[in-house]
Amino acid sequence: MKKGIARIILTVLFFALGHNRAEAAPMFLEKDGIKVGYDKGFVLNVNDQFEMKFGAWIQFQHEFRNFDDPTKQDRSTFKVAKGRLRWTGFMYSPMFAYVIQLEVADPNADGSKDTSLKDFAIDIKHYKHAKIRIGQFKVPFNRQQMAFFGDLQFVDTSLASSKFNANQANARDVGVMMSGAHDEGRLQYFVGVFNGNGINQQDDNDTSKYLTVGRIVFNPLGKMSISESDVANTEKPLFSVGAAYAYDAGNNDGVLNRGAAKTLGLEFVFKHQGKSVQGEYYFRDDDRNADADGAYLQGGLFVIPKKLEIAARYSYYSPDTAASTDEEEIMAGVNFFFAGHRRKLQIDLSNLSMDAGNFDDRRIRTQYQIAF
Repeated sequence: MKKGIARIILTVLFFALGHNRAEAAPMFLEKDGIKVGYDKGFVLNVNDQFEMKFGAWIQFQHEFRNFDDPTKQDRSTFKVAKGRLRWTGFMYSPMFAYVIQLEVADPNADGSKDTSLKDFAIDIKHYKHAKIRIGQFKVPFNRQQMAFFGDLQFVDTSLASSKFNANQANARDVGVMMSGAHDEGRLQYFVGVFNGNGINQQDDNDTSKYLTVGRIVFNPLGKMSISESDVANTEKPLFSVGAAYAYDAGNNDGVLNRGAAKTLGLEFVFKHQGKSVQGEYYFRDDDRNADADGAYLQGGLFVIPKKLEIAARYSYYSPDTAASTDEEEIMAGVNFFFAGHRRKLQIDLSNLSMDAGNFDDRRIRTQYQIAF
């Protein structure tokens, strides 16, 4: 089994390394005010009054997991981890922007795949320091969850960040948000009000128990991208620190078996010349279920600038229960970048510890990502 896994990894590695490493340059044709072409997506622009950019992302993955629990069978499988179709642009003028994102490989409870709407939002950008977003989109709370899925340092988000979404369901919700930046991006703020019960719900907010969120970020050395890894090999050090607070009043708690909860998040990030370190700490005060806290710390170093990165992560989740139900994640990974985050190969190895049952699972994942 282990030899088979090694052959799969080497095959994917050699396949990816054989690709042309150059990123496609922007290409456009223009006539009578209509411009069509390609710039990290297929673009149609009409007299600068309407623009649509279409792109797609795919993550093809192999996972092998060795379960410590003797009642579970080891898993070795290929899968399309994510397959996204994405439309962005503006209408009437650049002040009215939009984003639409579909996931065509969303897992169902039975393990099958389905299509689901992830984002459908409009940005109103009339004012320099205040942008309004309405629709369905990511809640501005958890930094790692806010990052675009294709820009992560590891195959997916950390154990802790997946446990502490503001709405206690997932990273997205339906609502309205105001955000902005001052002093050339050194100060950023986000405030929003949401239904609180996640996305694509049949009943939106029958109880009127809303989710309210606020987040503030300081970038004292200059604006920093929310994407992970220092692929850009930044010449000057960049540092970011922030805090977020969410109050979920417990919308639809009779169905989801949850009540009101207050969640705090603290974050920091550092990047410089191919080195990056980031972490977050979360604490939740839950009215119905156990209080909990969790954190992650991860970092990476480019051995070959902009091309080859090694990385490590530690994360834990600790509910305040009588019986110990803590979980822990220790990971190491290597990333090969062929065109930044748009085309990369990621391999990570994990030890996943669960106090309940005293189990330690081992996992290795290989993921190839490409965007067009």
